[in-house]
Amino acid sequence: MTFQECINDYLTQLDCTARELSVASGISAPVISRYRRGTQSPEPDGEQWQKLAAGIAALAQDRGLEEITQRAVETAFRDALTSQEAFDKARFCRNLNELLETFAIGNMELARYLSYDASYLSRIRSGQRTPRDAAAFALSVGRFVARRCQSGGERERLASLIGASLPADGGNEEYARGVAQYLRAGSYPESAGNMERFLQKMDEFDLEEYIRVIHFDEMKAPTSPIQLPTARFYTGLSELMEAQLDFLKATVLSRSASPVTMYSDLPMTEMSKDSQFPKKWMFGMAMMLKKGLRLNMIHNVDRPFHEMMLGLESFIPMYMTGQISPYYLSGMQTSAFRHMLWVSGAAALQGDCIAGHIGDGRMYLTNRKSDVAHYQKRAGQLLKRACPLMEIYGPDRKEAFDRFLQADSAEIGPRRSLLSSLPIYTLSDGLAKRILVRCGVSEQTAIADYVHAERQRIERILEHSTVSNVLPDISEEEFSRYPVGLSLAGMFYPGDIRLTYPEYQEYLNQCDAFAAAHSGYICQRDKDAPFRNIQITILEGSNLHLWLPAPQLFLLQRSGL
Repeated sequence: MTFQECINDYLTQLDCTARELSVASGISAPVISRYRRGTQSPEPDGEQWQKLAAGIAALAQDRGLEEITQRAVETAFRDALTSQEAFDKARFCRNLNELLETFAIGNMELARYLSYDASYLSRIRSGQRTPRDAAAFALSVGRFVARRCQSGGERERLASLIGASLPADGGNEEYARGVAQYLRAGSYPESAGNMERFLQKMDEFDLEEYIRVIHFDEMKAPTSPIQLPTARFYTGLSELMEAQLDFLKATVLSRSASPVTMYSDLPMTEMSKDSQFPKKWMFGMAMMLKKGLRLNMIHNVDRPFHEMMLGLESFIPMYMTGQISPYYLSGMQTSAFRHMLWVSGAAALQGDCIAGHIGDGRMYLTNRKSDVAHYQKRAGQLLKRACPLMEIYGPDRKEAFDRFLQADSAEIGPRRSLLSSLPIYTLSDGLAKRILVRCGVSEQTAIADYVHAERQRIERILEHSTVSNVLPDISEEEFSRYPVGLSLAGMFYPGDIRLTYPEYQEYLNQCDAFAAAHSGYICQRDKDAPFRNIQITILEGSNLHLWLPAPQLFLLQRSGL
């Protein structure tokens, strides 16, 4: 039995939810969720381990299950973790490469410290070879990185990367063991935590609230020309931030309506620590969108995962406008240099730095026509090499979205979905009519046609593939706080049709009935549904698509990035 199976077995025995265990143990609900999914395990005999065992034992005592003691739980955990200690080469290589690239550590430098042949270390990084003693290798790498990262800023970045709560003045050995845990098989990569936070922010995002807070509707794009130098060099971290803001000012205040192309693989962590820069940067970006400019964003997906998530979190609100076309460059970029190229119809910003030394970087901002034309040409060349990061569908692209759904229906392969509302194709005509009449909806015919079309589409898929859905099965109390509505994002319905709790319960039963009538359809109920707004669907080996909170927007992210 794995640790994941062990903790889920205890929850079944105790007939309790992850939220109850979170309260009893003092461990956050997201961490409990990761334990249950098998993406994270506690350090054997560590603080989390003991708190978890104590929480389970306390719940057991409340339920009269006296045989489930804290000692018995700890023993079961230890046996489970021992049984799953197989070496995870793919995760080890991924984490090792992310660690070395983040701190610009070369193979030769590390190989000398480890007394390894550099070519052999390179094969370990590529997954062609496995260290004879992975634990000892991971600890040695940890000691090298800990000795190399001595400043407070470097220690903070290291702790953030490995997902450890370590003091900036902590000892080298403490950091070394944290790195070793990050690298070892069974450790939890920070990237998973970043992804969960990213999805959680998307789930909680409210476009109308965002617009209200930043007063987007009240913004007026100024037209007065800005007095900036014709060309200027910027050096040092503070000036690099100033350069970006000056570019945004020059673009917003110009008369040009030309598209803007933006690429950067400069590290973002240090700049994001400034209390004012992110706000000013977001305001400048919002002003470009307010002006009506089309943005071609070329994302760097080879940067450390936590930085990529930080960037995407900033762009999600702007994606909602439909004015951004996101791209990425396939293949690993050089790890020695970091670059930036932003070009609009009025200005160009070009910069670079040595990896790990952004404070010594330099940028060049120009509004000379010859310079701008030169950099526009370079941006065009870069854009031709870029691949679409995701497709963004809105009401204006409904025909393209319908074509995608038709092509997707023919793709063979199991589908898995994590839903925050119930699938529209399981809704009966009778219940649909009662809901629409109660809500006074005028577009009843269009919605009924959409329900029928979705039912036909899913039945075509079930002719050749399986569909598995995880459905929210929430209590009446939680439903009163976060009511569930009809899932109409696929037809870009602009309103919000909420269910009553009895309707929701009847709808859930209809999902079960649909599963009983279709052998390839599986629905599972989740009392601890992680999301309230977003829907995630995965076609194994092909793609992933993501429905965002705003019903007028749908994002499709291709796999294989």
